[in-house]
Amino acid sequence: MKAIIYHEVGEIDVLKYEDIDKPEAAEGEVLIKVKATTLNFVDLRLRSGKSPRPVDLPHVGGIDIAGEIEELGNGVTNFKVGDHVIVMPALRTDKGLQIVGANLHGGFAEYVKVPATNVVKIPDNLSFDDASTLPTTYTTAWYGLVERGGIKEGQTVLIHAAGSGTGSAAIQVAKLFNCYIIATAGTDDKLRQAKEIGADFTINYKTDDVSAKLKEVSKEHKINMIFDPVGAAQWKDNIQFLSPKGKLLLIGVAGGAAVESAMLGPIIMKDLEVIGVTVFNAKPEHFEKVASLASEGKLKPVIYKKLPLSEAAEGQRILESREQFGKVVLNP
Repeated sequence: MKAIIYHEVGEIDVLKYEDIDKPEAAEGEVLIKVKATTLNFVDLRLRSGKSPRPVDLPHVGGIDIAGEIEELGNGVTNFKVGDHVIVMPALRTDKGLQIVGANLHGGFAEYVKVPATNVVKIPDNLSFDDASTLPTTYTTAWYGLVERGGIKEGQTVLIHAAGSGTGSAAIQVAKLFNCYIIATAGTDDKLRQAKEIGADFTINYKTDDVSAKLKEVSKEHKINMIFDPVGAAQWKDNIQFLSPKGKLLLIGVAGGAAVESAMLGPIIMKDLEVIGVTVFNAKPEHFEKVASLASEGKLKPVIYKKLPLSEAAEGQRILESREQFGKVVLNP
């Protein structure tokens, strides 16, 4: 089968489109014919060797996977050949947390095998391309805002990195609860698109004075919750402008993983909650929920570009340049 594989970590040119052995489903596993897979920033960090979770080489990445079951391993009775599915990437093993596409070969290939316990059926009316956007981004948004954050109707939510897959997903999830949404992004075009999918007030973090803009909008709309895939770069403003009893959801660390001052005083005095969120702790029902909402048209996956699997390097270039709004899909 064809796959995108790298034999060493480094720049984009280490990615190779090669023939590798097709996997076979062992006991308790399913073999999936990959129909669509999407790129995430973690793919770039793994490929470049900058992830704290190093990969065994050679490696096939790809955490977000949608496809059709082609083969059932012995003992698998709750699925059938032909089922449309997405993959839950986190496996709990005797080695600890293992992630499909990170510790294990992932979806940047024509086929992938995973335990049947890590597969969730999707409605037949949901396209594979749309389904492939759900495992990391939309499930993170739902799990973070709803399960971990306990979002309430009509709250004000600040969403950083609105042009990212996770940020654009969070806008849509928050809008389901009729929230007032403040969105940040690095270009006016991304902010325009953020408004098109539900943002009410936008801030260009490259050209605007972010603190001044947050001060302006928070006079009328007290910020109840912050959805932050950025991390350290936004920490000071997050703590300053989050309203009393507000919740800061830390989704990622694209803007740094450590802060010089944790600003404990305001956290204590304002009764703030700082909550870590990872999709790797989400449950099957969270994946099923976003798939159901997408099939009903209540969530509308945002796809920036679709590329053949052979052009995965171009997809990674797009993410590195941060030119996308939404997700980049690869089709084997």
